[in-house]
This record gives sequence, structure tokens and C-alpha cells, in this order.
Amino acid sequence: MRTKASTAALCLFMGAVTVGCAGDGGTTDTRSADQLLGEAYRTMNALTSVTIGLDVTSGGDRYSGRLTTDLKSRCALKATSSHGSEMEQIRIGETDYIHPNDVYLDMWGRKTVPAMRNSPWLKSPVSAAKGADDLVDCSWPFSSFGEATKADPTELDGKPVIPVKVTDDELKGGVYTFYVAAEGKPYLLRIDYKDPRSHRVTKFSDFNNPVDIQPPAAADVLDLSSLPPDES
Repeated sequence: MRTKASTAALCLFMGAVTVGCAGDGGTTDTRSADQLLGEAYRTMNALTSVTIGLDVTSGGDRYSGRLTTDLKSRCALKATSSHGSEMEQIRIGETDYIHPNDVYLDMWGRKTVPAMRNSPWLKSPVSAAKGADDLVDCSWPFSSFGEATKADPTELDGKPVIPVKVTDDELKGGVYTFYVAAEGKPYLLRIDYKDPRSHRVTKFSDFNNPVDIQPPAAADVLDLSSLPPDES
């Protein structure tokens, strides 16, 4: 529950722009759902870096990942799954560096050879990535879609937010909930997606923090393009 102190702070910050405040009676944000999301999208698209936490459950399966990215050409991911798969990925420009465990190699969509299991990192062009590799791109889409409806203000991890629910005919029963920061810049702090079979939580943090992503040491890398054609 929002305290009187946090409500007062919100009024002081936002009152002259978009929020109407009436003593202890709470706050009323006059922006529409589409306006809220529009401001959030513009804010997120202007970022130079962000950290994105991913947690997906579908049936009995679960995938978790943490991505740090400059939203352009450099990013680093650490991911695990309930199947026992573990993987680190570094993407720099058009090159992927992949640090897999054996379970990951058993599940990915490319041919494997013993040499790949004996090297800490694998080097591969981005163009060679397949869906089963579960690799990520450094960019992230922040764009509007569907029909948006604003919900009542609430708190998320102690921060005041305004939830916006989005539905679309193509989602087949799925609903997105976007949590927009109600104080300071209108960052997207979290996106929840739920449908009858799955639940995906995406959290955003470390906005515009410096990002220093470098390739692994050359001695620890096996360049897959160096393998003979019948082993790559």
C-alpha cells in the first residue's frame, strides 16, 4: 500500500504535469493508458543500456535469464532451464561467444563434436544461430500494440507504478501487464504476460549504467568455423 509520504512525493513531482492530487484522498493520473505506454516506450527506446531479467514458466518447464545490453551490438546473457541446461552468451557485433554445459549442447539445434565440449567458449557467427540455441539479440522491441487499459496505481518492489493491461486478438487469451514507473522517468519496470499455458515475467533495471562487454580470452575460445566441414 502506498504511504502518505510516497503519495505526497508523487504529487510534488508530477502535479504540475499529469497528476491531480487532493490532500489525503490519493492521486489521479490523468494520462490515458496509451499515453502512459507511449511515454514509457519513448523513455526505453532512448536508453543506452539496460539489464533485463527473464523468467518463463510453461507447463512444468522453466527458463530464467539475465541479459545486460547496450541495446545495439554488445550484450551478455546468463541463462538456465529446468532441464539442467546452462549457458552464457556474449554477442559482439556479428559474432556470438557461447559458454555451454553438456545439457545445453545436447539440446541445441546444431551438430556437436567432442572438441566443442572440451572448450570453455565457442565462437560462431550470429548468422549461424538457430532457434534451439536460445540465443538472444542485443536489441529489444519497445513498441505499442493491442488495446490498452489503465489499472489502479500500486507498488512494485516498493516503487509506485501504474499498471497498464494490454490485450490483442492474436494473443488467444493472453494478457500483458506493463508496470510503468509513477515517479521520476516513466521507465518500464516490469512486463508480465499470462495465457492459459504460460507465464512470462520481464524485469528492467540498471538504466543507462555503463556497459563493458568484452570477448573471452582467445585461449579459451574454439572458433567453430575452424572445424573441418564434416565436423561443424
